[in-house]
Amino acid sequence: MKVAQIGDFDQLWRFYEEVCTAMETDEYSPSWHLGIYPDREDLLEHLEREEFLLGMEDGRIAGAMVLTGREDELYSQVPWKIPFVPEKVCAVHLLAVHPDFRRKGVSRKLVEAIFEQGRKSGKHVVHLDVVKGNLPAEKLYQNMGFRFTCEMDVFYEDTGDLTVRLYEYPLFDMQEKHV
Repeated sequence: MKVAQIGDFDQLWRFYEEVCTAMETDEYSPSWHLGIYPDREDLLEHLEREEFLLGMEDGRIAGAMVLTGREDELYSQVPWKIPFVPEKVCAVHLLAVHPDFRRKGVSRKLVEAIFEQGRKSGKHVVHLDVVKGNLPAEKLYQNMGFRFTCEMDVFYEDTGDLTVRLYEYPLFDMQEKHV
């Protein structure tokens, strides 16, 4: 796993271009639309903040994701079950595996990197959302220990109104540490 740098932009853009193209025929996908979500400005902003983690295989990006060191504004009114303070939250976005690397454990490695990076940066909890109906993503997160919190309706510029399912994961033993 490596933290992406600005120089990785072109390869990262091609990665998401190929992921988004594959989504057009995937039975389960969040249906991202390159140029809207993800867009260039968003990718560059995350690169500048060093929030992109890349899973590399043979010099290619096999998987990528954003791990922010802050709560997502979209989640501000969510009734999370794990108590937290906003400064101790990290949020996951744009987690994707290239079609050529699916079913090879890349997504599991990405989630393990979430846990490692979150703990290293002193975070206590991870928040993320999954578009309702994206069963492979939900199964992965549940198998990795994420807890379902609730569903909420959101509006995205590229897809319109969607229902997302929110998940959380404690990065500590809740009986040993208080947030």
